[in-house]
Amino acid sequence: MNSIVIVSLWILLHISNTSCQDEKISVLRGEKVELACPIDIATCGELHSLKWFKGTERIAVVSGDGEVAKVEGSYNDRLSLSHEAQTSRLIFRSVEIADEDTYLCETTFLEPSELCENSGAYSVALNVNAVPSVITLQDGNRNSIKNGSHIGPMREGQDLQVVCEVYGARPEPVISWHRSGRVVRDNLVVEEHNGLYTVKSTLSLTLSRQELGATYNCRVEMKDLKLSVDNQFHIDLQVRPTKINLSGVEHHTVQGTKVLLQCQVSGARPAANMTWYNSSKLITEESSEMTSINTKTYLQNDGTFETISQMIFTATRFENGASMRCEADNIVMREDMDRPLHDTLTLEVMYPPVVSVKPENITVNETQDFLIFCDYEANPASLESVKWYRNSQEIKLNSVRYEGGNPEQTALLIKNSTRHDIGAYTCELSNSIGFDVSDNEVYVDVIYKPTVMLTMDPEAPVIENDQANITLLCNIVDGNPMLLTKVRWFLDGEFLKELPECEEETLGTDENLCEVDPSKMLLQNVGREFIGNYSCEGFNAAGWGDVSEENPLDVYYEPGNASMVHYPYIAIKRRSVTFNCSIEDRGNPAATRYRWLRGGKPVLDVVTPSWTVDPVGLDSRTTFSCFAYNEGGEGYPAEVNLEVHAPPAFIQKLQPYTGALFSTANMSLSCRVECIPSCSISWFKDGIGIDESDERYYITNTYLPAEPATGDFESAYSVLHFNMSAWPNGILDRIKDSSNYSCVSTNNSAGPGVRSTTYFGVEYPPENTSLSSTTISVEEGKIPPKIVCSSRAYPEPAFYWTRNGEIIAKGSALIVDDVLERSDAGKYTCTAFNKHGNHSTDAYIDIHYKPTCQIMRKEVEDEDVLICVATGSPRESEFEWSVKYANDSLQSHRIKSDPYESYLTLDDAVSAMRIYVCVASNNVGMGTPCEIEVAGYVAWWLKGDVLTPYILIGAVAALLLAVILVCIIIICICRRKRRQEKFTGESSTAGGSQIEPGEYENLPFHGLQTPPKKANDTITAKSNTYIF
Repeated sequence: MNSIVIVSLWILLHISNTSCQDEKISVLRGEKVELACPIDIATCGELHSLKWFKGTERIAVVSGDGEVAKVEGSYNDRLSLSHEAQTSRLIFRSVEIADEDTYLCETTFLEPSELCENSGAYSVALNVNAVPSVITLQDGNRNSIKNGSHIGPMREGQDLQVVCEVYGARPEPVISWHRSGRVVRDNLVVEEHNGLYTVKSTLSLTLSRQELGATYNCRVEMKDLKLSVDNQFHIDLQVRPTKINLSGVEHHTVQGTKVLLQCQVSGARPAANMTWYNSSKLITEESSEMTSINTKTYLQNDGTFETISQMIFTATRFENGASMRCEADNIVMREDMDRPLHDTLTLEVMYPPVVSVKPENITVNETQDFLIFCDYEANPASLESVKWYRNSQEIKLNSVRYEGGNPEQTALLIKNSTRHDIGAYTCELSNSIGFDVSDNEVYVDVIYKPTVMLTMDPEAPVIENDQANITLLCNIVDGNPMLLTKVRWFLDGEFLKELPECEEETLGTDENLCEVDPSKMLLQNVGREFIGNYSCEGFNAAGWGDVSEENPLDVYYEPGNASMVHYPYIAIKRRSVTFNCSIEDRGNPAATRYRWLRGGKPVLDVVTPSWTVDPVGLDSRTTFSCFAYNEGGEGYPAEVNLEVHAPPAFIQKLQPYTGALFSTANMSLSCRVECIPSCSISWFKDGIGIDESDERYYITNTYLPAEPATGDFESAYSVLHFNMSAWPNGILDRIKDSSNYSCVSTNNSAGPGVRSTTYFGVEYPPENTSLSSTTISVEEGKIPPKIVCSSRAYPEPAFYWTRNGEIIAKGSALIVDDVLERSDAGKYTCTAFNKHGNHSTDAYIDIHYKPTCQIMRKEVEDEDVLICVATGSPRESEFEWSVKYANDSLQSHRIKSDPYESYLTLDDAVSAMRIYVCVASNNVGMGTPCEIEVAGYVAWWLKGDVLTPYILIGAVAALLLAVILVCIIIICICRRKRRQEKFTGESSTAGGSQIEPGEYENLPFHGLQTPPKKANDTITAKSNTYIF
């Protein structure tokens, strides 16, 4: 039975494969896919079972009710079933290539009706496709080629192989090669593995110039998947240049002009390298500063390059007939070892003559003839002019002394030569192109007798003490040759000697005599005996020349010994002394200047033979010396020691005034007198000498040495000391002891004595300080009079004024320039002071001003009173009361006043509102009125007293409290009375016992007629009565 079913299924499947399937599905590998099998239950009835076949292999079965659904075999992990009433689905979670097949769904019904058209089988053709996993481009060496990249560089003639390969595709992809839209032949290989195709297409090329700029495209197509992929590559092809062309000068050019040669090369890739040659010599910009080469490259449409190289140079005669060659090659030619492309252009350069002269040097004696040649090279060769130059100056050839020097005969003949013909000769030739001067010169030398000049080294004059050597030089000024072979020397016109000192036959044998330079003569250790006029005579190849002009030699030497005298012999301080310096031999040149020294130090501003020192001081008591000097040196000096005396003069004199505090403990006077020879000092009081026996004084005397720092000579120093212990009470009397004290010196040989006097004053600090006015009264707004302060003191005191600790004025008088205000009133202090102390006294300024008033309302002794208080200066005031805006008098009011306040007692009978006015006045005047508004008389509780509201509130509160207390008492009495009445008329229902009122008043069940007997007794509301 089973074999029959299998055979029938196979026949059914074969029929289904040979005919059209019921459904075709195409999916990509790895996708999820569902195969649906329709179930016609409505027509065919209840389903018995459903089976799925892959080819002839059953892979799944489902029961009619769907309770059993089973995937069989190895498909269990990858397939699942979904069964519904009219559709059954076979689900692939991830389809694979092996799943591609025809799937058959077989349905079996329990009782199929006649209308059921189901053949029992539904087939689905499942096609599984795969997108290529890899698409690659590789060259013949299996190197990967990126899409859009370039291959190369490659040279024409090379073979190129490119493989386009596709891996892991299904169905089989189609590969084609394209170049510029045209299909290119290839070699195709197809392989299949596990249902996936690998397709390899190989493109083989032999590269030629046609491949320039070509792009090859490998196209992979899978129409079932609507997939098309292009991979491109470009060929970087190198080709050799195909053409070269050199252009430039067509006929000829002229020297000095700019020449442009252009070399154009085309058809090369990469661009061609350009090289320039002059015949076989390489041309570069470095080899010639006059040459510039500019090369540019241009990319053409076919991918090749056109290279244009331009060479610019300045044409010279050396390029005439030169072959200029341009060569071009690139890497293709170099690797193939091909010769470069080249093109050649021959130049013709027209240039002016290139001139040279000869011979190189010519030497002739004066009056002889000489010939100079001028050779040249030029294009064109015909000349237009010839010129000759000597030392760059053109020679005028119109003299009979010159022959030649024309286009037919360029050489120049000079006859009867002179010294003026000496020089450098050049030749200038010109043709139609230009001219040129010979690049060399001929030097012509004409010899003649010398002219000499005598010089000295060093130049005269010289100093005898230097013991210098002088070289006499006989210099040739003119002559040819400029070399002296003999020299004769003369002193004051007399012949001295001839150099060299040797015979001609021995010339060259005696080195010490014959080979010396005759133009030099040495004078050794030159002294005053060499003084004179020197001259020389020179000899050269032309003979003896003339004697030179005389050149004097002067030798300086120092003056002779000096002698010195001075007047007066003993100098006096602050006077003058004159020194005279003299010499017998004045030297050479004659000395006119002298140098003086004081204490061994030079005096720079004195150069005369006489010097007056004025004034003479301490620094003059030293050694003085002098000597004469000139350019030859310094003479021997003369020297004296100067003695100086000083007449008596004060170094420290008494001050015009000397003061001392009357109570001082130490006091002294001193003076110091300069005097040479020495002197003594005495003291006087009011012209009377102070004797050493006077106990009130003692005197100390000292003789002090000289002080160079101040210029003071030796001096007598005396101090008069006051012995205060010998004074009455040890103090000085202010009147008696104020006296004139003097110190007097004795005379000496230099001058009379000197006297110095001081007034000695006994000093004391300020005392008895007083004021012109101690108290000042002034009205506000006015200026007070000045106050003068005086005090007794010595020395006279100074004054200053202070107020509140601050200084407000200096001087004895306090003067106020501004009007005063009431704030300026107060104490002002005057202080007198000197160096011994100070003393003060006070002044008072009282500022008077009109009073101001203020009215206050108070209750005084149970009466309503208005009080008017006045403030002013002076404070004593008079008061006046009035009523504002009324004619009422104040007769019914009691008024009482004192100097400071005024009291007005209000009348209770006045019921209208009034404004009371008070005016205060003092001796300055009447002040500003002050006023107060007062209402008419009212009951005390209506008065505007501050306590009235509080009193009324307290009274009302007390009344309410009393009423409340009364009510509480009445209520308490009534309640007690009601309870008494209630308990006296009733008895207990429980046993007739009488309950005392109030026995259970404090219990919760207060008012119960029969009290409970037990704690658990029940209390009923009906039998009890409660009173609340």
